[in-house]
Amino acid sequence: MLDNLRNSLQKIFSKIRGAPYIDEKVLDEIISDFVNTLIEADVNVDVAIEIGERVRERVLNTKLPEGIPLNNLVMRVLYDELVRLLGEKTYKLTIRPGKTNIIMLVGLQGSGKTTTAAKLANYLKKRGYKVGLICADTYRPGAYEQLKQLAESINVPFFGDRKEKDPIKIVKRGLKEFKKMKLDLVIIDTAGRHKEEKKLIDEMKKLAETIKPDEIMLVIDGMIGQRAYDQSKAFAEATPIGSIIITKLDGSARGGGALAAAAATNAPVKFIGVGEKIDDLETYVPQRFVSRLLGIPDPEFFTRLLEEVPKSIISGKFTLRDLLEYYENVASKRGVFDKIKDMVGIGGLNEKIIKRQISRQLAILRSMTREELENPELLKNHSRIERIARGSGTSFIEVRRLLQQYDKMRRMIRALMRSRRLSKELALAKIMSGELSPSEIKKLLKGAS
Repeated sequence: MLDNLRNSLQKIFSKIRGAPYIDEKVLDEIISDFVNTLIEADVNVDVAIEIGERVRERVLNTKLPEGIPLNNLVMRVLYDELVRLLGEKTYKLTIRPGKTNIIMLVGLQGSGKTTTAAKLANYLKKRGYKVGLICADTYRPGAYEQLKQLAESINVPFFGDRKEKDPIKIVKRGLKEFKKMKLDLVIIDTAGRHKEEKKLIDEMKKLAETIKPDEIMLVIDGMIGQRAYDQSKAFAEATPIGSIIITKLDGSARGGGALAAAAATNAPVKFIGVGEKIDDLETYVPQRFVSRLLGIPDPEFFTRLLEEVPKSIISGKFTLRDLLEYYENVASKRGVFDKIKDMVGIGGLNEKIIKRQISRQLAILRSMTREELENPELLKNHSRIERIARGSGTSFIEVRRLLQQYDKMRRMIRALMRSRRLSKELALAKIMSGELSPSEIKKLLKGAS
């Protein structure tokens, strides 16, 4: 579905998730990528630029709870703006019980209207409704046979007349026949129009005025992009468009432009065609559609981004257990030692000695109780330090040195979480990666003191 648009958006979101932190420069790069992606998806240029400006304003003017990384806010704002662009609300088909509801499909030639008529009939039949199809297309050769075959394939009643050239007469006879059968819905497939073909537009208008359908649905080819706006407007001026179906959203990034343009006409998009098979029609739910574009199966993920805050982040708490887990999961990897040796106070040594020193620090941490790892305040007690030194095969001084290094990291992590809105894990990774200059470290420690 919309492969080019989906791939581009997922790359942007991967970049946001992987960024250690987001400042204004990084934010501008993300917004630029986002705007270009929308334009490539055939969204109107001015609309895309306006969305980019709105994203920037929202991100910079939103005050986040302590501990929520700015990455989360950027993802949430981009998601919200995509949903806003592509429709926001979900609209259901209104079917009144106790009568034969009439749905009239209109659209340009080649929009996939006849196939969509059968898809919609199949969709409704599977939900328990008795549905019939009428072919009112008296212009396109083969329209009658195509719809008749599709109706037979899904086992729904069909009405048409290859010899009759007046679509109004065909529809009247068909409706009379189907009302005897007490069908819930009748779907009328009309001839394809062009917005410049005044005669056909007038005929469509006359047909609508005569049969008074319960709903007129405009079928739009998703591949026409932002031209969908002019098309929607022309049809809406001729007949009261009740809703829109966007077809062919399975193979073109321009479908994003069609969805955006259709939404701009204020006519609700109710269904989307996502493939060639008879079952490839689904209710259009903007939140679900955007989540799928972004590779997120659960739309609630974006709600949770600004609500779920780990307890350790809320309190700013960085424990010795966190340090132990970092050493075990990260520092044991090859090539990491050169990056962390200065942070743990063993710079200037070769790798063999560094490994031995880190092994001793791991032994110290592993000799601590669960309570001590979670609450380092307990280690102000000298007898505990002596016990840990004996249990780890190290010295009292080495244990004290590790606790001093831990205290330094704890203050830096808390400062990073506050100033750059990093998670605890990202703050620790940044500190241990050696990215921070001595002046940055000094500034952080001063701010955390």
